[in-house]
Amino acid sequence: MQFVVTWQRVGRQQVATAALAAGYLLLGFIFLKDYLLWDMPWLLALALLPLVAQAKGPQQYSLLKGVCVFAMVALAAYTQAGTVFFFAWVLALWWSLGSVFGSVGIYPVLLLLLGSPIFRYISNILSFPLRLQLTEAAVQLLQLWHLPAEAAGNVILLHGEEFAVDPACAGLSMLAVSLLLAVFLLAHLQKRGSKDFPNGLAVLLLGLMLLLNLGCNLLRILLLVLFRIMPDHPLHDLMGLLCLLLYAVLPFYLLARSCYSKFGVERHQQPQRLWRGKSIRIIALLNLCLLLSLLVAGVFVVNKPEPVGTAVAADFEGFEEEQLDEGVLKFTNRQALVYLKPIRAFYSTEHHPLICWEGSGYLFRQVRALQVGSTTVYTGELHHADEKLYTAWWMDNGSHQTIDQWDWRWRMLRGEAAFNLVNVTVAGENELTPLVAELLGKQRNLTSAIVEKSQSGHQE
Repeated sequence: MQFVVTWQRVGRQQVATAALAAGYLLLGFIFLKDYLLWDMPWLLALALLPLVAQAKGPQQYSLLKGVCVFAMVALAAYTQAGTVFFFAWVLALWWSLGSVFGSVGIYPVLLLLLGSPIFRYISNILSFPLRLQLTEAAVQLLQLWHLPAEAAGNVILLHGEEFAVDPACAGLSMLAVSLLLAVFLLAHLQKRGSKDFPNGLAVLLLGLMLLLNLGCNLLRILLLVLFRIMPDHPLHDLMGLLCLLLYAVLPFYLLARSCYSKFGVERHQQPQRLWRGKSIRIIALLNLCLLLSLLVAGVFVVNKPEPVGTAVAADFEGFEEEQLDEGVLKFTNRQALVYLKPIRAFYSTEHHPLICWEGSGYLFRQVRALQVGSTTVYTGELHHADEKLYTAWWMDNGSHQTIDQWDWRWRMLRGEAAFNLVNVTVAGENELTPLVAELLGKQRNLTSAIVEKSQSGHQE
C-alpha cells in the first residue's frame, strides 16, 4: 500500500491503533488457521491484497461502519458459526485500516471473501446442479454435430469413452481464481486512471465474469471431448487455463476498460489528514481496543464444542448404531452404511458427501438426480483404487425430503423441523435403489425413525 505517513506526523494514538490493526491480522492467522484453506485461491487473494488496496480518501473514523462491525461480531457469537466469525474478522480489519490509513476501498474485502472456504463451499455445492446442466448442454451441442454423445449424470459418453465434468477439474475449480483476477483488474484500472468504478457497475461486471466463466467452461468441455483429452493428459489442465484466460479474463478486461472510460466517476483528490480532535482520537482508539477484545472473546465462543444429544440405544434390526462427533449418527450392517448428519440452522453448512467422501480419498463419478417414488435424490459412484461404492443422499426432516438447497434452508428459516443429511452407501449397484426406497417409505421406516431418535436425543 502506498501511504505517505511519516513518523513525525504520526501521533501516539495512531501508532497504538496501527498496532491494533496488526493485532487483527495476528488474531486471524492464529485463530482462523483451522478454518482457512491454504489452497490456490486463498494464497492468490493474499498475494493480490497489497495490489488492490488503495487510499481513496482521508483518514476518518466512521461510526456507521463501526456499528456494522460490532453487529457482525455479536452475530458470530450468537450463531457460533466460524464463517460468520470470519466475516466479522474481515470487516474489523477493513474498518481498522480505514481508521488508521484512510479508506482502502472495497476490493480487499472482496478478495478475502472470494478466497475464503465459504466461497469454495458455495462454488462446489450450490453450483452442483449447474454442473449437471453443463453436461446436458455439452451433449446437446455434440449431438447437433451428429456425434453419438450421451449424458450420464456428470459424465459424457462418446465412442465408449467417459468424460467426467467433476468439481476437481481445473476449469470448474478456477471460478474463484477468475473472480479474484476480475477484482484485481478493476482495481488496476482505477489505480492507473483518475476515476472510480461505481459500486453498482463493479458488481455488474463481477456478475458478468460468472457468465464468462460458465461459457468458457462449456467450451472447454467440448474441446476436451472432441480432442479426447483425458484427465491424466498434461493438456487437460492446460486447456482449462487457456480457456479461462482467452474466453473469460481477456473479454472481461476489454469490457471493463471500456466501461471505465465511459461510466467511471471522476475521483476528487483529498489530502491525507490525521484525526482532528483529542476526543475523536480517544473514542476511536477505545472502540478499536474493544473490538479486538470482543473478537478474542468470540474465538472461544465460536470454537466452543457444541453439546450434542446423547445417542439413543439402537434397536434397528440388523443395524449397529454409533454416535460420532458433531451429533452425526452412523448405522451399519453387512450390506449398507447410513450416515445421518444433523443441520444446526438454515445458514449452516452441511457435511456434504462431495466434500466428506473426497476428503477420504474417493472420487465421484456418474453423479445424477434419480427419481425414487415421489422423491428425487442424488446418486453417484465412489472410486478409490480398485474399490467402487454406490451412494445416495438427500435432505430429510422426517416429513419432507428434498435435494434443493434453497428448499430446505427456507423451510428451516420458517420454523419447520430441522433437516438432516441422509447418506446411504452400498457395495452393490442393485442394492442402492431398493434401500433408498425403503428409507423413503411412507410408513415408519428407518429414516423417519432415525430422525425421531435424533430429535429426541437432542432434546435430552
